[in-house]
Amino acid sequence: MSQLAEGSSKKRNVAEALCVFQVKEPEAQDQGADAEKAEKRANTGKDSLSSTAEMRRLQIFEGACKVIARHGFGNSTMREIAREAGLSVPLMYKYIKDKDDILYLIMTVNMQGMFTFFDNQEFNSGSPEENLIRAVDKYIDYIGDNRKYINLVYSETRSLSAENRMKVFDTERDFMRRWQAIIDDGVDKGFFRPVNTELLSNFIYFLCTVWALRHWSIGHFPVDEVKTALHEFVLTGLMKVEN
Repeated sequence: MSQLAEGSSKKRNVAEALCVFQVKEPEAQDQGADAEKAEKRANTGKDSLSSTAEMRRLQIFEGACKVIARHGFGNSTMREIAREAGLSVPLMYKYIKDKDDILYLIMTVNMQGMFTFFDNQEFNSGSPEENLIRAVDKYIDYIGDNRKYINLVYSETRSLSAENRMKVFDTERDFMRRWQAIIDDGVDKGFFRPVNTELLSNFIYFLCTVWALRHWSIGHFPVDEVKTALHEFVLTGLMKVEN
């Protein structure tokens, strides 16, 4: 601040002031709040609610996979998963009930592709033998891409709540029915010998899953060799023997 001296045109400084301006950047924890506000603006109808829920659950799935890969399921916290997913904890709890629900989410998200494959009409276009071979090959490929998640679900299932455990079992039963439909079709058309198709579908499903559960022991085999061995083993037990 300057002042004119009496009887003079010269100025002299009498005081100085320093002003400091600070720009506050948004904190990481604000991301969840921003996401929640954006969601409220976006949810204007039934379709948008459905698509938003699907998007949020996919965010949670991806966040959970990253956290679990770093710390393991037992040491992962909901707060870490929410932060990795870019959501607030309260917003995340709108789509999952508890930590157990994360396992069910991981399983269902990964299984969506397999359910779509089995329900594709083109999948049923071949003979029962061809359809079964195609199913085995597709499932082995799926296991190769998702082995760590399959092992996670199997290892943690017993620690789940009764409700979530039943949800996992119901999903597997639903998947079993697709395998059983292939075998039923083969029996009905005379390709396969009469068998207990419910038992056989469970056996075949588990034989494929060995590629994940026993990968530490058989992982050195080429995947094509694994598929061929499964084809021969399964079809030997199912195909009719010509007299």
